[in-house]
Amino acid sequence: MTLYQTIEQIRIDLDREYHSEVLIDLFGQPGAGKSSLINALAGTTVAEIGVETDRTREAKVYPINNMQFRDLPGYGTELFPREGYLDQFRIVDTDLFLCVLSGKLRDIDVEFFHELQLRNKPCLFVVNKTDQLWEQGCTLDNLKERIRLDLQSRIESPITVLFTSCRYGGREGGIDQLEEQIGHVLVGVKKARWYRSAYAYSEKFLEEKHKACAHSIKIAASLAAANALNPIPGVDLAVDIGVLLKLFDNIRTSYGLNDERLGILKNSNVAIMAQLANEIIRLLSREGIMMLLQRFALSEGIKEVARYVPFVGQLLAASMGFGITYKAGQYYHDECCRLAREVLERETAPDLNPNTDFNRSIL
Repeated sequence: MTLYQTIEQIRIDLDREYHSEVLIDLFGQPGAGKSSLINALAGTTVAEIGVETDRTREAKVYPINNMQFRDLPGYGTELFPREGYLDQFRIVDTDLFLCVLSGKLRDIDVEFFHELQLRNKPCLFVVNKTDQLWEQGCTLDNLKERIRLDLQSRIESPITVLFTSCRYGGREGGIDQLEEQIGHVLVGVKKARWYRSAYAYSEKFLEEKHKACAHSIKIAASLAAANALNPIPGVDLAVDIGVLLKLFDNIRTSYGLNDERLGILKNSNVAIMAQLANEIIRLLSREGIMMLLQRFALSEGIKEVARYVPFVGQLLAASMGFGITYKAGQYYHDECCRLAREVLERETAPDLNPNTDFNRSIL
């Protein structure tokens, strides 16, 4: 393989990392809280609460961070008859289905699930609004077990049942367990995309997110070193800053650190959070990246090494370029992860929406 072919393959691999998508379809009874569940998984408000998809001729699609959530309209209704439904909504392209319910499971949803089964499509059952579950003389755990057994008997095949409450959200509302189960079901690039894109409600999920992001750093560092466009001040090396700019932007987005949230965090009265936010913002520029590369290059004595090994030329430069860009990527990645972990540890109001508790818990 030629150098050009190698670079092109690296570019293809990185493009796959950035643009792979996860499509998750939600179905079930109207009013079960599908929109609230989408917002909880995304960590921000993307779905309008209270919109009933049965009133439209299209599925409601909510894209965020290379994820697409679809709130499917009712299967087997007058507007959406059984015949042609699976083709109309291209069910074959869906990676995972969530059957969301807050009451009794409808016969039509059982029928739709069996259609998915025939096509080997994974489906999780999510009993939402569990904060409303109550029966005199019965504990919540007993109620959940009865619901699980009832669903199992209705479906007549092994299923996974999870219980959530978007009112409480996060760990208290069981959203973290749902996210973890989705990660178990998805495979390959889809699994990695899920961990990079969904909002982290637990330390365990944050660790998986860290692993998923780390893979793209190696690919981006290889491409940045191979392109070798921008000279690093004080060092006889060059890298492609554009590749790193895109990498850094993808990393911070993976941790939910968009411009709005970083703007809030940099003014936080929690010193470590303000410090981390300002560092992440500062490095998200050509000048910031160049300073970071220079710091790692000079700390490794790259210029001195190059002076004594002049014979390997481009090969040496490429390997050194990879080393310093990889370390720069790791540094930025670790800073983003540290900030996300600080936020996670301070989320002390689990009954709030992810949008509002984020802001209130850090100020």
